[in-house]
Amino acid sequence: MPEYGSVNRHPLTSLFYLVLFIVLGYALFSAMAIGILYLFTGSIHFVLGAEGSKNIILFMQAWVSIGTFVLPPIALYYYEKKESIDYLRLNTPLSGKLILLTAIIMFIVSPFIEWVIMINQMMHLPSFLQGVEDWMRNKEKELSELTKQILIMKSPVDLLINLLILAVIPAIGEEFLFRGCFQNIFTRITRNQHAGIWITAILFSAIHVQFLGFFPRMFLGALFGYLFLWSGSIWLAVLAHFINNAMAVIGAYVLQLKGKPLDSLDNPDTSIFTAAGSILFALLICGVFYKISKEKIKL
Repeated sequence: MPEYGSVNRHPLTSLFYLVLFIVLGYALFSAMAIGILYLFTGSIHFVLGAEGSKNIILFMQAWVSIGTFVLPPIALYYYEKKESIDYLRLNTPLSGKLILLTAIIMFIVSPFIEWVIMINQMMHLPSFLQGVEDWMRNKEKELSELTKQILIMKSPVDLLINLLILAVIPAIGEEFLFRGCFQNIFTRITRNQHAGIWITAILFSAIHVQFLGFFPRMFLGALFGYLFLWSGSIWLAVLAHFINNAMAVIGAYVLQLKGKPLDSLDNPDTSIFTAAGSILFALLICGVFYKISKEKIKL
């Protein structure tokens, strides 16, 4: 289980350096991506849907994600090692039982997350914020169209590339950054593990700037946070995140194999009874996960 004891460096100082590394990583890798794009195409602009635009989007997303999410937590990890702060817990022994339970939890909780997505999409802001809501929904529509372009997969190679860029890289980078670093820092600031998890989950969701997916992403972030807290291994949070993203990518691939449109991804249809059974069963398995993780710690 992660330890958040008192250390010499103040957590606000750690937070400052983490944000600094993120800003520098984003700026540097965005500039490099634009430079590489210009070098190979002679332009920094591309038309969505044009030939080769999908490859450009995937490259830009992967490259900038590495600079923004993967490298900053690693930089902080090494920078803070001299203060005896082990953010990422990379060397925590993994339990085969906990790995299996992590996978089971993610599959079982999926219907509940789909139901929350459906409810989130029905939510509306107060009337005096109608303009803000219209802007949010227009941005969601634009992002949905972009996502559909990325998810067009005509071969198993396309599937593997999408799994790498949309599942592997985000799972590693976002879990290292949010659960490994932000959750640790906010826990040290609040001196409360649950506060650290939920503050990080809210930040994790907000940073994606997707109003219609805010609550399901927040719940997933909290789940990843508790898996990390209980197991003491960042790799189980990474695994859970990967499974969640991979299910979406594979689901889109299967839809296309069946000749069905990707529009069905925008409209999940899960009953409240299915959602209730999903969350109750998932909580039960989480209880088993917690019990096994506690027993492992005692050994």
